[in-house]
Amino acid sequence: MKKIIILLIMFFLGMSSSFALTYGGCEYSTVSRLKSLVSNVNISYTYHENNGVVYFDVTLNNLTNDMYFYDTITGKNYYYSDSNNGELIIRNYNYSGTYKFYSNIDACKGISIGSRYYKFPEYNNYYNDELCSDIPNFSLCQKWVKNNYQYDKFVALVNEYKSKKEEDKQVETPIEYSENWIDDIVNIYINYYYYFFIAIILVCSILIVIKRRKDRFKL
Repeated sequence: MKKIIILLIMFFLGMSSSFALTYGGCEYSTVSRLKSLVSNVNISYTYHENNGVVYFDVTLNNLTNDMYFYDTITGKNYYYSDSNNGELIIRNYNYSGTYKFYSNIDACKGISIGSRYYKFPEYNNYYNDELCSDIPNFSLCQKWVKNNYQYDKFVALVNEYKSKKEEDKQVETPIEYSENWIDDIVNIYINYYYYFFIAIILVCSILIVIKRRKDRFKL
């Protein structure tokens, strides 16, 4: 009886161990390796404009034959055979989306091995508008900024910003100072102070001479 119980325990332990080391029928070590390959995929993008509309081109590097992925925007599956030695360029995106990666190994075919999200900056359709020509640093005139306003609202906000900027400029204008008669006297003194010193010295010298003469007559 004890032997049967021991055998049953070993059997269930073996099953749990087997489940722990597999994922969807694929060995966990293989899945782990595939997930690391997905993490190693490099994703970058460039953009180009056409008639006021921006399109993004995404480049994926380090793709391998052990994986394929599904693009939620294009609705297509892409394989290593679609790439150029592991590099694949998908052109003309308008929106951000997700790449869902799956195993391409026969023993683990179709098992999910990760996702990669690609996100593009918001493009401002009004950034090149004439209204922005003299205020390029205004937030709503930036090229990469979220701007969901209708054009009429955009115009109103830009004009409001310009008006406020003009008011601030007027406030910052320095007040002109008009000189009074005291300032005139001070300016004359600054410009001709040395003449005053000479006059004072002459007057003092004359007074000293007169005083000495008076003192001499007293004797």
